[in-house]
Amino acid sequence: MDIKDIKNIYKFLRETDIVEFELEGPDGKVRLKRGNAYAVREAMPVESLEPREAPKEAKKEEPAPVTKADNVKVVTSPMVGTFYRSPSPEAASFVEVGSVVKPAQTLCIIEAMKLMNEIESDQAGVIKAVLVENGQPVEYGQPLFLIA
Repeated sequence: MDIKDIKNIYKFLRETDIVEFELEGPDGKVRLKRGNAYAVREAMPVESLEPREAPKEAKKEEPAPVTKADNVKVVTSPMVGTFYRSPSPEAASFVEVGSVVKPAQTLCIIEAMKLMNEIESDQAGVIKAVLVENGQPVEYGQPLFLIA
């Protein structure tokens, strides 16, 4: 497969609703991903955003039900990286469900290329849900928290 074939595949992807394409052949493997795989999820009503399922023994907190009347804001990841809820493995989480947050308060850390990037709240409110598990990879634009 040469660059011309890859460009044709990319052009095809841009003209369709396909977000991700992978092809493996005797010459190698090509994987193309266009746009944001979470764009469809972000376009859904806020009440349909559910936290990811945690392992049975680790699940401690139940998010409060979220309705449109709660004036909920979705905090999304500004980058690709690894999501951390606390500054170190033995430290307490920056926020929990039910925590009251202020603007510029640290919500989590996203590690990208060995750099620890603190993600801050841009509004005051209450954490309604944490949508990502500690140590999980996140994509650009992926929902992380719901703040009411």
